[in-house]
Amino acid sequence: MTWAIGYYNAYRFELSKNVADDMIIDDVVDLAVGNANVTLVDVLQAMISAANAGYSELMIVAHGSPKGLIMPMAPGMGSADKDNLPKMTEIAGIVAERDRIGAISNATQQLAEWVTLLKRVSGSNIAGGAQWGPITANQLSAISSGADARKWLETLAPTVNGQSILTDQSSVTLFTLRNQIVQKKLKRVEVRACNLGGDAAGMTALREFLGAAVVLAPMVKTFYGHVSPILFTRESDYISWVTRNAAWLLNGRPDPGNTRTYLGDSLFLKMDAKATTPLSVLKLWQPGFQSCAGVAGHAGNYAMIKSLVVDNIDVKNTSNYQGGPFYVGGLDPVAGRTTVNPPPAAASGKAFLLASEPEYRAMIVSNP
Repeated sequence: MTWAIGYYNAYRFELSKNVADDMIIDDVVDLAVGNANVTLVDVLQAMISAANAGYSELMIVAHGSPKGLIMPMAPGMGSADKDNLPKMTEIAGIVAERDRIGAISNATQQLAEWVTLLKRVSGSNIAGGAQWGPITANQLSAISSGADARKWLETLAPTVNGQSILTDQSSVTLFTLRNQIVQKKLKRVEVRACNLGGDAAGMTALREFLGAAVVLAPMVKTFYGHVSPILFTRESDYISWVTRNAAWLLNGRPDPGNTRTYLGDSLFLKMDAKATTPLSVLKLWQPGFQSCAGVAGHAGNYAMIKSLVVDNIDVKNTSNYQGGPFYVGGLDPVAGRTTVNPPPAAASGKAFLLASEPEYRAMIVSNP
C-alpha cells in the first residue's frame, strides 16, 4: 500500500462506519519496510505487541479482495483469506485444546481427556476440505501416556509441506500466534484492504481467526497517494494549467469518468473577485491519481492548498499542515467495477471518497 505509512503518520486518524468509532491512531508500524515480504505471522506478532501495550482496537492496512487479505498466512503457505483461514482457525482450536490437556497434572484425567479429543477428531472433516485421519478403538486402548496421545494427534492431522500440520514449523508458529491474539480479546479490528467488506464470509473468516469482537472493512477499493502542489503567482498561468489538466472546471462541466476534483472551498478564476476563497484543485484519477495547483499572490503562499487539505483530507485537523507536499487517501467505489458488479448505490456515483465525503462511512461494513 504505497504511501499509506506517510498518510497515517501525517493524519493520525481513520474514519469508521460510525462517528463514535472514528480512530485516533497512536502508533504506526511499517511491516513492509525495506520491501519485506509480509505474512500474517508478521501481522499477528505486531498485533500481539500492540495488545501487550494495552491496545484493544487496531487497524490493518494491506492489499485485499472480497475473499480476505492478499498475503501468505506464513512463509510457503496459502493466502490469509476465506479459503484458508477457517481451516487454520479450526485446527488452532484443537491446538489450544491439546495444550490445555497437556497442562492437566492428574495423569488419569489427562489420559481420559486425550482419548475424548482423539475420538472427536478421528475421521472428521475440517473447513476447506481437509480431514483428520482415523484412529481405531484398539489403538485408543493402547495409548498409555500423554506423549503417546500427542503423537497420535500429530499422526491424524492433515499434512502440509510433506509433514503433519502440527509439526510443520510455519504452521506451528501461526497456530501459536493465533491463539495468543485470541486471548487478547480485541474489541475491534479496522481493516483497510480493497473490497474485503464485500463478502461476509471473508469478513467472518478473518474475525473468527483473530477472535476479535468486531471487524470492519471497506466494500470498495482503498487508495493512498502523495501530492506535490504547484503554486502560481499569476492568474493566467493558473488558468493555463487548469486548461491543460482540468479543463472541465472552466465551463462548469462535470468531472470525467474515474476522476474527482476537490476545491479549497469554491473555485474563482478572478483574483480581484469580491469575497474570494482560496484557489486550489486536487485532481484524482487512476492509476497516477494526484495533481494539485493553486493561485498565490506571491511565491510560497500555501494558504489555498492548506484549505484544500483541511477541508477534504485532514478533517480531524491532526496534521498541522502548513504547506508543501501532502498525502491523500480514501476509498474508490468505481475502480474495477463492471455492469455485472456495479459500484455501490450508496457511493452516489462518486469515483473517489475522501474523509470529507458523506458517502465515505457508507462504504465501511461491520462484521458482525
